[in-house]
Amino acid sequence: MFKNKKRNSQLVLTGIIAILLGIMTWFGINSKSAIYSTPIVDLSESQSEININSLLHHAAGSNQALNLLIESIEKDTADSKSILALKTAGQQSKIDIFIAYALYLEGIKNKDLNLLQQSANLFFESGTHDPDTLADKTTYKVYTIRACDLILKSNPKNIESIVRKATAIVYFGGDIMSGVGLLKQAESLDSNYIDAQHHLMLLDLQSGQYKKAEKRLKKLVHLQPENQQYSDLLLKLETQQIK
Repeated sequence: MFKNKKRNSQLVLTGIIAILLGIMTWFGINSKSAIYSTPIVDLSESQSEININSLLHHAAGSNQALNLLIESIEKDTADSKSILALKTAGQQSKIDIFIAYALYLEGIKNKDLNLLQQSANLFFESGTHDPDTLADKTTYKVYTIRACDLILKSNPKNIESIVRKATAIVYFGGDIMSGVGLLKQAESLDSNYIDAQHHLMLLDLQSGQYKKAEKRLKKLVHLQPENQQYSDLLLKLETQQIK
């Protein structure tokens, strides 16, 4: 009897994980951003762990030309030719961290908030796809937040930046309470902002707050009726297959 219950619980948990992965895959494809379902780990932010140049050199590998380019940017982060060369190299080699850093430097140089937002999003995506060290995750986290903070300094109500900062804090930093606070701030600005509802729903599920998750899922289904993953997960909550 006990074994059967345990087996059933494991099957339900497997189903939940499969649905969450489906939601994250669908949402990632349609929003061009990678999404985690749970925080990675609690990371510190000591300056010694924040090393963007190390990440860039790691991505460059043994390519001498790229490494020389990175060294030139280390010496002068405002050099327009080097920034453009780094972005071009990233686009040609499909190395997102190159593009993210180039957009970051270009955004600061030109005070372009759109470029900074693109940079923040790409830093976050790069971090979710990079399997390397925790120190690297800290660097991705810090640069995502720095880009968002520069935007929020000019526009404190920029919802996209608020949500992106929240996701970096939660999924790279493990600070769920701070992240939830930011997500709720975004929700107060626009209760129909899908990104905020999506992440709040996942965090509600993770913490076992199924009624709250169900309420958010109903809103998400209303906002995105074509999203079958949301509908499937809502059905499981309504029929108590998750609880």
